[in-house]
Amino acid sequence: MTDTLPRPGTACLMHGMAERLGADVVRAATSGEISPQELADMETRCGECTKHDACILWMLDHQGPQEQTPDYCLNTQELNYVRAVQNQLVAE
Repeated sequence: MTDTLPRPGTACLMHGMAERLGADVVRAATSGEISPQELADMETRCGECTKHDACILWMLDHQGPQEQTPDYCLNTQELNYVRAVQNQLVAE
C-alpha cells in the first residue's frame, strides 16, 4: 500500500460529513452533479487530512443536520456545492 491511498475509514468520514450537511454525494456522482472522479478526489482529500480524530469528535458532537463543516474540513467547498445544487433541484 502506498502513502497516496486514503487510510481505511476515511471515506466513511467524508460521507458522514456530507450526510450532516445534507449533501448526497453518491447521488451527485451518479446523477452527474459531480463526476465520479470528483467524488474519488473528495475521498482522497479526506484521507490526506491530518484531523481525523478531531473530525470523529466533531461528528459525535454534531449529530443531525448541520449548516457548516468545521474550519479544517478539506472538502467544505465541494460539500457546500453539492448541497446547494441538490437544494436548488428540490426547490424547482
